[in-house]
Amino acid sequence: MFYQSILESTSPYVARVGSLGNFGEHRHGDIEINYCLAESFNVIIDKKSYTAGEGQFSLVGPMVSHEYKNDSNKKRKVLTIIIGISFLKRHFTEFSKIPIDSPVFALDPNEKAHRDLAELFSETAMQCESKNGRLELLIQGNLYKICGYLIEMMLKSEARKEHRNKDLRKVENIDKALDLIYYRYPEQITVEDAGAISGYGKSNFCKIFKSITGDTFHNMLNKQRIEVACNLLSNTNMPVSEIALKVGLCEPKTFCRVFKSVMGVTPGIYRKQN
Repeated sequence: MFYQSILESTSPYVARVGSLGNFGEHRHGDIEINYCLAESFNVIIDKKSYTAGEGQFSLVGPMVSHEYKNDSNKKRKVLTIIIGISFLKRHFTEFSKIPIDSPVFALDPNEKAHRDLAELFSETAMQCESKNGRLELLIQGNLYKICGYLIEMMLKSEARKEHRNKDLRKVENIDKALDLIYYRYPEQITVEDAGAISGYGKSNFCKIFKSITGDTFHNMLNKQRIEVACNLLSNTNMPVSEIALKVGLCEPKTFCRVFKSVMGVTPGIYRKQN
């Protein structure tokens, strides 16, 4: 699993149409919606597999693990919407904390609100495909409307009685520690550093980090380092000692030990196999 930082300050949302192929297990701090325009797609959310058919959509909350396992069906057509705090502002918290019965929704054509939402999805998809930059404001307007409909739909859900969502503020704070892992892994980062940047003491940070990510900070940091090392071993002739330095594991012996604990083989054997 890896962490993906999707949105930038210059882009408060993503709206695109594509075939939604394979994408490994990952998590990010934004809300992701995938509306199926044609055929169907498979999504695995929190280790559970779901299928969304035409007219259905999946909803993934912030920091929820998910992956996509789909064939190369060119007829599949999916509208992907990704929105963060910078787009929804104070409404992001409300949206993220509302519990849901299932992460995949089917729209009922007999309900006006559901028909209106389906029309918004289809209209937004056409605007995205047009590649007309002047439609950007219309797309943003539709995204706000879509979020408004979804909030109303979920508030009416029976799942509201069983509120289980994680504290969004904790998710936002842990997001800073994840940035350390994925962007500053070559540095000598400690758990104390991660706790400090997240606003927690070491003990409290470790508990909160594991409750949100499902893994320890140390393990996730090493996995990121080894993922980068695998790429260097496969695609360069760089010596193992140099790779160890490049990924933040300065001692070759330590690097080899950590590499084998993660990959099951030594760096040398991995390089020969790849």
